[in-house]
Amino acid sequence: MNLENLVRNVAATELLYLGDSYLKEAACNVLKVEPDDKKSAYLVVDRSLFHPKSGGQPFDKGKILTDTMVFDVRKVMIANGVVIHWGKYVQGIPQVGAAHMEIEWGLRYCCMRKHTAAHLFDHCLATILGTHVETTDSWVGDDSYVAYRGELPPIEKLRAAEAMENQLIEKGAKVTFQFMTREQAFQMVPGAPNIARLPKSEYLRVVTIDGCEGIPCGGTHVNDIKEIGQLVLGSPQALSDRFKLPFNVKP
Repeated sequence: MNLENLVRNVAATELLYLGDSYLKEAACNVLKVEPDDKKSAYLVVDRSLFHPKSGGQPFDKGKILTDTMVFDVRKVMIANGVVIHWGKYVQGIPQVGAAHMEIEWGLRYCCMRKHTAAHLFDHCLATILGTHVETTDSWVGDDSYVAYRGELPPIEKLRAAEAMENQLIEKGAKVTFQFMTREQAFQMVPGAPNIARLPKSEYLRVVTIDGCEGIPCGGTHVNDIKEIGQLVLGSPQALSDRFKLPFNVKP
């Protein structure tokens, strides 16, 4: 399926998760249905709770429903600002019109905790190393990790950053966000660890943990770092020009 052709002349989707990561269900309108085979299709809606696979975060799963239809969302993508939901018919056949959506909360909340933990670790690692850090990539789904440019630091430095993060988590701190122009974001957070990887969009959403530097990010996050639970680092991996730190979060 050519996704760009699928969303041609379709207005950008309203991304509900950007304003409220805790929103579990919402009304929507199905704008377009493109059958894939007898039991699956691509659905485009005007507003979506579903985070697509992007920015190191996996896609949400869940359902889109009407009185006569149940559509199981199994994959979520984005093209030209339009979110595309691929899935299977459980009951009925998807049609254009009013609908209701629900996300799989357990998966979403786990991503929220991990995504916030990764941002907090950027701050802790930079503090322990006493220098700016630059992320090259990250993933907050299964086998989560964050990767940084440069040589692998000594293990005692990594453990110190891990300990610092868990101390901050225990104390707690609010997580807030604000939308601003790209120019404003670059002025506010010129040293953000992901600054070189930002999308070429006119507006950016800057997420800030109290006491830490803001980070431009379109992912989902918890409201307070206490919700992370505990950060657990895995075995670090030294690569050619970067290092990779597997991690997980525990209650």
